[in-house]
Amino acid sequence: MKSSLLFISICLIIVAVTLKETRMQRPSEGFKDGCLFCHKEMTDPDPSHPVSAFGCAICHLGNPYSGDLQRAHSSMVRNPGDLRVVDKTCGQSRCHPDLAHRVKKSVMATNKGMLRIIQEQWIERVNAGDTSPCAGNLRVSDLYEKSAPKNIAVDHYRKMCGGCHLWKPRGAGTGEIARRGGGCSDCHVLDEENSKDPDSPVRSHPVITTRIPSDNCVKCHNRSARIGLSYFGMFESAGYGTPYEECGLSKRRLSGNRFFLNLQADVHFKQAGMECIDCHTATGLMGDGKAYDNLRDQLDITCKDCHSPAFSRVETEEALARRLALLNRQVPGVLGKSVGLTRKGTPLYNLHQEDKGIIFYRKMDGAPIEIKTSLEHRDHHRMKGHERLSCQACHAAWIPQCYGCHLTCRKTGRQRDWLTGADSPGRWKEARSYLRFSRPALGIRDNKDIYPLSPCQMFISLFDESDGFQKDRSFRVMNLSAFDPHTTAARSRSCVECHQDPKVLGLGEGILYQKAGKWVFRPTYDPIASGLSLSHPLDGYAGLDGQPFQTGYREKVRPFNRDEIDRILGVGTCLGCHSGYDDPIYRDFQASRRKFQEGAGLPCLD
Repeated sequence: MKSSLLFISICLIIVAVTLKETRMQRPSEGFKDGCLFCHKEMTDPDPSHPVSAFGCAICHLGNPYSGDLQRAHSSMVRNPGDLRVVDKTCGQSRCHPDLAHRVKKSVMATNKGMLRIIQEQWIERVNAGDTSPCAGNLRVSDLYEKSAPKNIAVDHYRKMCGGCHLWKPRGAGTGEIARRGGGCSDCHVLDEENSKDPDSPVRSHPVITTRIPSDNCVKCHNRSARIGLSYFGMFESAGYGTPYEECGLSKRRLSGNRFFLNLQADVHFKQAGMECIDCHTATGLMGDGKAYDNLRDQLDITCKDCHSPAFSRVETEEALARRLALLNRQVPGVLGKSVGLTRKGTPLYNLHQEDKGIIFYRKMDGAPIEIKTSLEHRDHHRMKGHERLSCQACHAAWIPQCYGCHLTCRKTGRQRDWLTGADSPGRWKEARSYLRFSRPALGIRDNKDIYPLSPCQMFISLFDESDGFQKDRSFRVMNLSAFDPHTTAARSRSCVECHQDPKVLGLGEGILYQKAGKWVFRPTYDPIASGLSLSHPLDGYAGLDGQPFQTGYREKVRPFNRDEIDRILGVGTCLGCHSGYDDPIYRDFQASRRKFQEGAGLPCLD
């Protein structure tokens, strides 16, 4: 009896659904995508994804075969670029499966290195009382699982850093935070208002593009190293609001009500109007399929790729360089031409070797720019002793530096978890000692390259459930990071600036002088008065004896050692008379120095 009633019920449901569907108005033309019957006159996202050919459901899923609103929209996704569904949308086998796989492993999606380093450094410094293990191979996607590890470092990431990664749902949060995240859409969808006129059948689809505007980059890259600001000549200043305007605080504000000053912009932007994507490639940003800890390992572009380029001829229509140029639609065709290559072999389809020279085409508008090569035959580029100098060491004009980042965590408070969207116990607050912009200090990266350095200093204070200060569990981390500040100037530093400036040497701001034949440094910063229990200047990375006060994680970044400092300062004493790169004494400086020490009648001796 029960089975008969069940059979009759199912039959009635089928009949009802069939009658409803048959009574619905259908499009008179041939069936393409049922979504378009309701979404008439939908505009194309871009020429590569015309609605007339693709329809809607191939990207947004749902049920294109039903005319019923609820069933048609069932299982539909608003953002096909979301990494949770991308394998069924952008990454399906007939579209971009390789790119979806690469993006999921990219640094911007995993934050793998950040999560590993902060755990290893923090947990080993927290004394007994926090036995939470360190999850060394943790990725952002793992934090969405119920089994995600819990420790002080992960809690800080969730509440202070977790609003900026590709797994974050698009639109979650308010203000600039809402613009961040969304997987593929984070970069490739323009942030424009989608206005709807109820009286018009036209619906404006958000624009999809490979010509990614810098606004899409700067919405995330305006904190930490702040390269998105520095490139355009903006420096996030301290919160004093100076210079005052009309008897009030400065009106120059960044997101989060932060003040900024206008400084020298990068020469690539100032003189050539280049956007971020003009240099950065798809491989460097979306990754190459490997899960890197550090963004610099994922990036494939270097200064030499344009200024001392290697070229490869584009022979076939299937070549990657030709396909990328076709997608761009602004850069001239590359078939039969020679295009540049990055250090990983990625084609620079906008860098062409032509009869009139090396021409760089801007990706946003196709404007041609003649490239100046590095002219390696010139003395200052082949000078003995400068073999380890990076381009940035000499050509970075300034670098933002934030000394003393003070973090407090109070268990008496609650704070939003950027990953879950819910409040949880423990409230973090950040304060900074002082922000400065200055000529970059230099040091060693990967134990070989001389590179600009910036501090990454954290003083962490923990408070218990009674709001009592936990002195035995509070700690500090004094790190250095090496990065390209994106403030490139055509004119390089002077010899004196590197060889006689204590700030550049990593000693800190102060006065450097000789006394009784020995170098003496008097720092401007008073570590005792700071109250931070430091025995060295906050802006000093090493002493004259080469003893490091701060180093990069696992010593991949370090200040100059004693031998390197002695050699740098040894050149400085000669610069008063021998100031030119082409001066004969620099052809073999050590031999010239011995001759000076052993010689007689030299004017320097007096």
